[in-house]
Amino acid sequence: MTNEAVTVTSPHLDGDQHALVIYKSGPVTLRHLTDTEDDRQFVGSMMVAAFEQKLVHATSRGSLPDMRDSYASSLRGRQPIFYERHLIAEFEGEKAGSCAIRYHGDDELFQDREEDMAPVGCTDFCGLQLLQNASKDEVPPENCFLHYLSVDAKFRKKGIGKMLLNTAETDAKEKGCPVIFLWVASSNKAKKFFEDQGYEVKDMETRCGCGLWCMTGIRELNRMEKTLGLIADEN
Repeated sequence: MTNEAVTVTSPHLDGDQHALVIYKSGPVTLRHLTDTEDDRQFVGSMMVAAFEQKLVHATSRGSLPDMRDSYASSLRGRQPIFYERHLIAEFEGEKAGSCAIRYHGDDELFQDREEDMAPVGCTDFCGLQLLQNASKDEVPPENCFLHYLSVDAKFRKKGIGKMLLNTAETDAKEKGCPVIFLWVASSNKAKKFFEDQGYEVKDMETRCGCGLWCMTGIRELNRMEKTLGLIADEN
């Protein structure tokens, strides 16, 4: 199995474009998100899959297509650095999974836009506001936050999730972040996956028991961290 990194053209220009290929191993290729409809819709679907339990609790299952379109809209017309925060995995040329990372100050760079809001009714809107308030987590300096990681069911058990995670960790190390962290529900099977990759539970959030459930549909959230060995400066 061969690994190769290939640099092609810019990942953020609309139209006929090629993304920056970050990593290639056998049938798996990792690249940055591009500002194309196909990429935006795929990542929107992956984000809905990652946050499905929360979104159904906040709105309804029938609102998931609107949420996918809302997420996809939020990916349109951003600055180049935004697309570097999103990774897409392909298996034999077919999109298979994605993840996103955030750093200190990104909330200011990538602000929410009114035009990206899902066209939902008053009740669902209130649920989304509660969910958003519960999900706000400022990224401390010298930390990397794994916003989400999702692999399409068709492509699981192929090591794609681990490749995405390893690439996110490498990005964090290159940017001088000694710590990467994420939030995962105690009931989520992904918690075991992250434990196997060296992540440890550092904090648990319950919001006084029913408070967290009312806002997210989740009773316990774990803040998991991993300490990264920084890449040595060769200069």
